[in-house]
Amino acid sequence: MGDSEEYDLLKETVKSSYNLRPHNYILTCEIGVREGLGSKVMIEEIRNKYQGTYLHVGIDPYGNLSYSHYDKGKTVKKNHSADYTNQMKERLKKDFLDYPQFQLMNLTDTEFMKRYADGIPVYNEKTILCEKYTCVHFDGPHKTEDILKQFMFFSQRAHRGSTFCFDDYLTYDMDLIQSVAKVLGFVPIKKGDQKYIMRKEYVN
Repeated sequence: MGDSEEYDLLKETVKSSYNLRPHNYILTCEIGVREGLGSKVMIEEIRNKYQGTYLHVGIDPYGNLSYSHYDKGKTVKKNHSADYTNQMKERLKKDFLDYPQFQLMNLTDTEFMKRYADGIPVYNEKTILCEKYTCVHFDGPHKTEDILKQFMFFSQRAHRGSTFCFDDYLTYDMDLIQSVAKVLGFVPIKKGDQKYIMRKEYVN
């Protein structure tokens, strides 16, 4: 299960951030869930160590939609079908029955950012509006334009100590992302062959 690599770096990304959260909840997110291994890695790193309100959001439309996937490094794929079928989504739901922290947002990244700009409510005796993300894994469309839009959205909803993990960073303009991130208070903390990790050091 899972088509990404360097899950040890993803685990490290989560581990280095969750103790720094300034709120009475933890909110993590993965864009591009597919078969779910990345989300499971993130959830398992937290759920047995934190007893408070914890929510992990997985964003993926499934439906085997066509889209442009890469713009650099690999062969550019236009109108690419990623085979993220609705059957895969149903298998994912069954695989996550023992993960109550997981909430699948069956939306594109653009739709999610429009609908949940003000946060995600959690209902457990009282309502908590989760507005700040402790950790985000960017593993959806690998085009610079898409990554930049996602980064701008989540960077405005991050707290000091939040960590961002970028998958397949060689397939888009990571230098541009990094230059924008520096202005917004993020610093690089680790880089692998596939994944690039940043942390928000200060809030503007």
